[in-house]
Amino acid sequence: MEWFEELYDDFRQRTGFGNLPRERTRRDVDFIVTACDLGPGGWVLDLCSGTGRHSIELESRGIHAVGVELNPRYVALARSRAEEAGVHPVFRIGDVRTAELGSGFDAAVLMWSSFGYFSDSENLDLLRRVRVALRAGGWFVLELLNRDFILENFEPVSDRDVEGIRVVEEREFHAPTSRMRSVITRHGAGQVQTRRTDWRLYSVDELERLGASIGFRLAAAYGDLDRNPVTPNARLMKLVFASAGVAG
Repeated sequence: MEWFEELYDDFRQRTGFGNLPRERTRRDVDFIVTACDLGPGGWVLDLCSGTGRHSIELESRGIHAVGVELNPRYVALARSRAEEAGVHPVFRIGDVRTAELGSGFDAAVLMWSSFGYFSDSENLDLLRRVRVALRAGGWFVLELLNRDFILENFEPVSDRDVEGIRVVEEREFHAPTSRMRSVITRHGAGQVQTRRTDWRLYSVDELERLGASIGFRLAAAYGDLDRNPVTPNARLMKLVFASAGVAG
């Protein structure tokens, strides 16, 4: 089992991305729709779609969404939530490195820092696969951790309480590979659980070069949903890439 398969369990989902306020999801999708010039009838590829919050919101606006997610429990929850909402996005269980992604999408999104999990070559290949899945003139929104912020605010150890469970995270940054490695220990409910991370962090300029090498142009780099330019103070950066055929 790879580290991200173990890390993204029910606890991680319940206490993190899986239960963000509906207003945050609406704002995320407002940003996506504007950045990608989407309207009803458009098609969006939602990579690492989790419990489906973006796909469901897109479908509620008449924009077709196809989500790809590795964790089958997350997919089951996404399908249940979509049914409750009365919408019908497509959710597929699969590894974004190898799953059939399809083609002809108007836009693709990879949100909530779900990038950098793999080796450098695999991360680049994932970007290439996204590029191939888009129609000429399509857009790609990539939301991920900002390496500048992480290094400026580096904490070797954090210790916090989450739903009555003590969560201790011990971190180290390996400069030659730009990877953040950590050991997360959860103390609670009469047991101790250990999870690990091995995250590849990127800067804007590095991603701009990677994108250019496979046919993407970095159209904008934002530091928040209000579309302010990314700075070292932005923890999550939102990069908007244009595929071949987009002028400007």
